[in-house]
Amino acid sequence: MNRPRLHASLLLVALAACDIGALAPTTSDAPSGEALDDQAVAVGIMPDPDDVEFAGRFETRSELGTDKFCAVSNGTQQFNIGFMAVYGPESKCEGTGTATIKGQTVRVVLTGQGSCSFDARYDGIELRFPGTVESGCSTYCSANANLSGTHYFMVQPGDEAARQTLGRDIERLCG
Repeated sequence: MNRPRLHASLLLVALAACDIGALAPTTSDAPSGEALDDQAVAVGIMPDPDDVEFAGRFETRSELGTDKFCAVSNGTQQFNIGFMAVYGPESKCEGTGTATIKGQTVRVVLTGQGSCSFDARYDGIELRFPGTVESGCSTYCSANANLSGTHYFMVQPGDEAARQTLGRDIERLCG
């Protein structure tokens, strides 16, 4: 490349860089995360966290099978729950218990097969179990299965939908 073309190319790159800075929003122009969330709620992209329905049937499908979770309101702020996380035809976690909601935190207490409790997160669409749960939770799982980090998406709201959720060893997870 000859020198006049090189100088012209460098000048164009420098001018373009100046314009990019002029077009970039400043921090005072950019909406905050909370403002973006509020806008998303207003147009229906995100659920309103103050008006989230938890009772219902949740599922996540994968090549290993369908993970299921259900919640039935018992008339207070507590829900009767059931879940099944599958890891193939022979390997799974399955159990029932109760859940209490406070904001986006869901306190899960499993009963019947040992001591297991943990805090999950629910944003109105997806329920996420934590990446690590206490060792007592392993009693709800067969060999090579673990309920840590499982997640479930709301597929059908309401107590009646939750009562129709089928398990393997537990016929109706929220029966």
